[in-house]
Amino acid sequence: MPEVLETPDQVREYLARALRTDRKFRVLPTQYAWVVQGVLTPEERASGQGLGLGNYVVNRQTGVITAHSSLAPQTIGEMYDEAIRTGQPVRGYQVYPATWRVHIERTRETPAEIEYQVQAESLTVPPAEPPVQRLLTINKQTLSYHTDARAIHVTCREATGWAEARSRHNGTWPQTGTFEF
Repeated sequence: MPEVLETPDQVREYLARALRTDRKFRVLPTQYAWVVQGVLTPEERASGQGLGLGNYVVNRQTGVITAHSSLAPQTIGEMYDEAIRTGQPVRGYQVYPATWRVHIERTRETPAEIEYQVQAESLTVPPAEPPVQRLLTINKQTLSYHTDARAIHVTCREATGWAEARSRHNGTWPQTGTFEF
């Protein structure tokens, strides 16, 4: 059973834990959810970071957090409630809880490229897709990548970003790793 969120303060605490942030949030209650937008610091506002500031929506029943566009929070709330009321898909994308667990294992590395075996499983119930297995090759200079399948699966795109971020952090590409998104 998901955590019961009855007050704006509970929603703020839940979002801070889920997104691992100490940012402050404005919370707008709607019929089926809470629409949440980050509060910018004076410095962030002065530098124009408020332009395009997105919203999060926390579903009252499930606790699922979705990310949404920079429309006004009230508009996002109305659109969300309408989608729930009519059984339509919600326009945002799920950010919490994670929907995929990805494991990568380095299989080959040259000065120019690195290759990983990518294994991923859907964490949704029921699973959104069958497990994914791909061979991912990344160009270390350009960060372009390709797989052994015709279409690039979202898990391979995320694996590329995850591995590249770690290589920037400590100077070496990871041998292995597991992450969720």
